[in-house]
Amino acid sequence: MSGQSDRHPRRRVVLAAGIVALKQTSSGLKVLVVHRPKLKDWVLPKGHVEPGELAPETAYREFLEETGYQASVVRPIATVDYPVEQTIKRVHWFLGRLRPAPQSDVLNPAEISKVVWWRLDKALESLTYPDEREVLRQAAGLPQTQTLLVVRHGKALKRLNWKKEDNLRPLSAVGKRQADLLPGLLWAYGVSDLASSTSVRCVQTLQPYAKGTGQSVAKLEALSEEGALADPAGVAEAMAHLRHKAMKTGKTVAVCGHRPVLPAMLAALGVDGRYAAMKPGETLVVHLDATTGQPETVERYRINQ
Repeated sequence: MSGQSDRHPRRRVVLAAGIVALKQTSSGLKVLVVHRPKLKDWVLPKGHVEPGELAPETAYREFLEETGYQASVVRPIATVDYPVEQTIKRVHWFLGRLRPAPQSDVLNPAEISKVVWWRLDKALESLTYPDEREVLRQAAGLPQTQTLLVVRHGKALKRLNWKKEDNLRPLSAVGKRQADLLPGLLWAYGVSDLASSTSVRCVQTLQPYAKGTGQSVAKLEALSEEGALADPAGVAEAMAHLRHKAMKTGKTVAVCGHRPVLPAMLAALGVDGRYAAMKPGETLVVHLDATTGQPETVERYRINQ
């Protein structure tokens, strides 16, 4: 999980991710910060990306380990580079929302000695590092968004090798591994509503997460290849319904579809067509403006095999 930075071509890049958790109180906006006794600094919770992790997964895990709180990733804030000895540390910062779960113990008290809520003005003055103060300033100014994830199903058996009806064609061994790895990303974003084409390969892609969380998958014929071909307008209607559900309930929705149908699915959300070229097992995280319902920003994540 490392590479070369264009700005620092001779230094290895070490990836990290963190969450900025804000809450509104009677005394104003507050942010969760931690104290590291070895370095004697006050910082926002963050940590290194482990092999195979996507940045939102790291942000969720590190926040839990350093603070004892569970927080869903809400949206990206910024990516910050800074030198650490002979490397460049690249931190992907996300806005987070606390989940209604009790606080647990900090994983390593020798690394994190204090977990406290600071008023925004104090944090902007007292966080140790200027780049984190700037990330916090950006986080506090972001508009509210609602998240909807669009997933392309994992790699399926080849059409030429499948003799039954195409909607029954299942995932291949690679696709099943992709499906098994997808829950980490969905969990990090706090997905609580699942929808899919009725085709087996799409439903199978979401099943590991559904099983692990006790959720069900809503099967929408309109999003299948056959359904979209028979009634193209039905795709837009189905996606409009999912967006309305997300905006009205505040739930984070994930929907799984097919390569031929993805352009129409994304167009219904107002997402630029260039994002439609998705690989099997790839996910787009669409952040919708909480007022207009239009895309504010889009992230792209691919499950590596």
